[in-house]
Amino acid sequence: MNYIILQSFLKNAMDINNQETINFIKSAILFCRVIEQSADDTSKDFAKKLAGSLAGLYAATVDLPSYDEEYDNIELECKVTEAMYNSVVQIVSDKLGAHDDFLTVDHVDMQYSDTPIVVHVSEDIADIYQDIVDMTHRIQSADNAIMCAALKECVDHFHEFWGQCLTRSLGALHSYISAPDDEEED
Repeated sequence: MNYIILQSFLKNAMDINNQETINFIKSAILFCRVIEQSADDTSKDFAKKLAGSLAGLYAATVDLPSYDEEYDNIELECKVTEAMYNSVVQIVSDKLGAHDDFLTVDHVDMQYSDTPIVVHVSEDIADIYQDIVDMTHRIQSADNAIMCAALKECVDHFHEFWGQCLTRSLGALHSYISAPDDEEED
């Protein structure tokens, strides 16, 4: 993904062409770029870039305006396939190694357990990536209703699901980034 997505959005957007939405799209593109262009990054460098992009994505998402419920009934096409999803899981898991796994009590499955749940940063990131990539491809449409519906769905999913994935993984990445270098496992 690249700047062409943002240009396409600006050209085609009508009532959603505002600074908050533009900032969100920029943050979304940066988040995807960190994952897609991570081949030469060390584990810790990748974790730093990913944490920074997640923080920016969170800040930009909470600043988005609300979208009308009229956009709830618009059929939206999905871009991310299961193979793409699994590829993101593999990329992030390979980059983070042992730092991919962390314990949390902040998970939906915690209601069935009295001990912390093992969660994987890679799966949280793939869940976020799926929604973000689907949204960025949809906003390239020349149809204002589809663009609004795509943004609304992404924001709704943020509040319902991936916002929690984001903050949980950001905490795990922070622990890794802040660990002394002698504990680093690249």
